[in-house]
Amino acid sequence: MPISFAKKAAAGTGTGTGTGAKPNTSKPTGSALGFLKKGTAAKELIQQEEAAAELRKQEQGRMWRFRMPSGEQRQVTFLDGDLDADGMLDVPMFYEHTVQVNGSWENFVCTADQDQTQPCPLCEGGKRPSLVGVLTVIDHTEITVKKGANAGKKIAHQRKLYVAKQSTIKVLTTLAVKRGGLAGCLFDISRTGDDEAAVGNMFDFTHKFESAEEIAEQFGIKAEDCVPADYDAEIRYRSPEELIELGVGKAVASGGIKPKAGALSDEL
Repeated sequence: MPISFAKKAAAGTGTGTGTGAKPNTSKPTGSALGFLKKGTAAKELIQQEEAAAELRKQEQGRMWRFRMPSGEQRQVTFLDGDLDADGMLDVPMFYEHTVQVNGSWENFVCTADQDQTQPCPLCEGGKRPSLVGVLTVIDHTEITVKKGANAGKKIAHQRKLYVAKQSTIKVLTTLAVKRGGLAGCLFDISRTGDDEAAVGNMFDFTHKFESAEEIAEQFGIKAEDCVPADYDAEIRYRSPEELIELGVGKAVASGGIKPKAGALSDEL
């Protein structure tokens, strides 16, 4: 154990003079070893690392979500968002939880609507879901790849998921009604403050394209990259059992969901 080693190291060094000097047996302060985690804290760290690693593996190949820093402006083209029979914005809606996993914020679909035989483990853990809508956009921002084999390469016109809460959906609905739908609409989007939606809160209409081919020709990209995402594939639903296994949900104390043998959970 590190503490025993510290004691032995101290015992070999006298603090006085002569053969009668007493060894220094003072213990290291608690703060000196504050980085060490044991027991429940150690298990929680393992749980967080395993959950983060599993999420990275599962999310490989999936589309990024559109987000922008405060004070920034970006230009995007919406690829869907037609008007329904009632003249309102037709946008898929669902409830999701936003949870911090090992320092990163991750999103998980609330299971309450899909599986009514048992509670949603994230709801059980006290995490309230948000109602969101999802659309697809092309983010025309040019970025430089920082890591990996393509480090230094500049890329632009990335297709992304535009996941927005109710307040933003209301704004988009107004814009959609005015423009006969959002599909093909090019906007300059701004985020005016840290407290504003990460998907932007100010929308300046620029142009409306009539087809995917027209968008592709304008920006020099492929027409197949100018179509809406397959949301069934991109918005991953995890069952209550899967959430428990990932360690991001709370198991029900009696009955209902139970973690599998050997799985880490919030109960540790």
